[in-house]
Amino acid sequence: MSGVVLAVLCFVLFFLAHLAASHLLRIGRKEGVLLGFMAAAGGAYVLGYASLVERVRALSGPSVVSPAVDFLTGLAGFGFLALGYVEFWSLFERSVSLRILIDTAADPEGLTPDQMARRYAEGRGLEWMMDKRIADLVGSGMLVESTHGYRLSGRARVVARVFRGLQRVVGSS
Repeated sequence: MSGVVLAVLCFVLFFLAHLAASHLLRIGRKEGVLLGFMAAAGGAYVLGYASLVERVRALSGPSVVSPAVDFLTGLAGFGFLALGYVEFWSLFERSVSLRILIDTAADPEGLTPDQMARRYAEGRGLEWMMDKRIADLVGSGMLVESTHGYRLSGRARVVARVFRGLQRVVGSS
C-alpha cells in the first residue's frame, strides 16, 4: 500500500509543478514539457520507493504483500494517473471540437460556421489553429520544412502508416 500512497504523492507534486510552470512560463513545446514532468515524477517514484520503502515498512509493521508487488502496484497506479492527466490535458489543449463549443457558448444567439471559423479560439481563427498545430508538429520533429512546404520526418511516416492502418481496421476515416 505504501507504493500507491507514494505514487499518488509523486503525481500530485509534479502535477502542481506542471500547473505552475504552465501558468508562469512561456513554454514552446508544451507536450514535451508535460511528458518531461511526468517522466520526472515516475523517476521520483522509483527513487523515492527505493529510499523510503524500508523506513515505511518499519513504521507500519509487516505487510501482506511483497516489496516487489507493492512497488509494481504503485508504479501501475502512477502510470494510470499520468496517462489520465496527459489525456485530460490534451482534451483542453488540442480539442478543436471543445474549442468550438466554448466559443459558441459565448454567444447566446448561436454562430454560423463562418462565424465559428472567425471566432475560433477567442477570435484567433482557424488560420491561427493551423499555424499552431504546424508549429507544434515541427517542434516535436514530426514535420520538417522543405522547399515545397512541409514533409514528414521518418518517425512521422511510421506513425502515419500505423494510424492509417488502424483507421482501416476500425473503419474510420
